[in-house]
Amino acid sequence: MAETLEALYAEMIECQSCKMRAGCTQVVPGAGQLIKPILLIVGEAPGAQEDEQGEPFVGAAGEILRAALRKTGIIKRTNSLITNVLKCRPPKNKFPKGEPAQTCVTKWLWEEIRLAQPERMLLLGGTPLKYVAELDGITACRGQWYNIRGIRTMATFHPSFIQRQNNSGMLSYNETFDDDIKQVALEVKAIFEKAQTKAAESQISEGKPADPV
Repeated sequence: MAETLEALYAEMIECQSCKMRAGCTQVVPGAGQLIKPILLIVGEAPGAQEDEQGEPFVGAAGEILRAALRKTGIIKRTNSLITNVLKCRPPKNKFPKGEPAQTCVTKWLWEEIRLAQPERMLLLGGTPLKYVAELDGITACRGQWYNIRGIRTMATFHPSFIQRQNNSGMLSYNETFDDDIKQVALEVKAIFEKAQTKAAESQISEGKPADPV
């Protein structure tokens, strides 16, 4: 059993556990902060560009996600980890039922969560909502907080859904998506501030000058 995310991902890229591996270019592990990320972001599955580059959320949906994260000014690659429920690109970009999904969840995703030990999780879309939180209905569940294996977790729309709505000229969901991520960012900021306060109090108790914030 791997004891670090780096070791887990080294095992993951060699995975041949289900038939999906034969139909994709490569396994796509998580990307970002591998040591105690404060936030774990979980999407659905790699797309064509992710399959080609070997990194999650590098396509059009990733651009929407990164733009929303940049607006927060607090959620960055250096403090968060992005991954997917599926580690291989599914055939025709259609999420499979049954064994492939369960294999990825039980063999890889739960291990990612165990090793990452994030303070918060953000689930993007109905698929991670179903497989991680065991809930259905992203429209009804988004924007609410849940406790998943002891981790405070929020779900919101998948960026690809935002992209499709924008391209169709229908009602934009960008503001709702941004607002959900802002809620997560506020909690991340509070965690950072609490850690800084605790560190400063510890230094003072030891007779050392506190570091400037």
